[in-house]
Amino acid sequence: MKLFAYGTLMRRGRLEALVDRRLPDPVPAVLEGYRRYDTGRGYPVILEEPGASVEGLLWDLGDADLRFLDHYEGFDEDPPVYYRRTVRVRVGDREEWAEAYVGNAALFRDLAR
Repeated sequence: MKLFAYGTLMRRGRLEALVDRRLPDPVPAVLEGYRRYDTGRGYPVILEEPGASVEGLLWDLGDADLRFLDHYEGFDEDPPVYYRRTVRVRVGDREEWAEAYVGNAALFRDLAR
C-alpha cells in the first residue's frame, strides 16, 4: 500500500512514531488536480482544483498502518477532517496508485476562495 504525504506525514519521525516501525525511504511524487493550503492550524490540507498540483512523498506502508493514520488524520471524527482517497500520483516518468488524505471541503471551503 502506498501513501502520498504532503504535510506532517512527510516527516519520517512523525510517521514512524504513528505506525510504530521503521519504514523504507520514500520517493518524491506529484499529485495532479489538487492544491495544498496552509490551514493556519499547524498542518496543511489538499483540496481538489483542476490544473493544480502538489509535491510530496510516496511512502510504502502496510494496510494495518492506515488504521493508525486514519485516526491521526481525523478520518473517524464527525464530521471527518480528512477523507482517505485513492489517487494516482506521478513518480518520475511513471504513475502509481496511492492513498492520500484529502481535506473535507465543507470544513475548509474558506481556504479555496
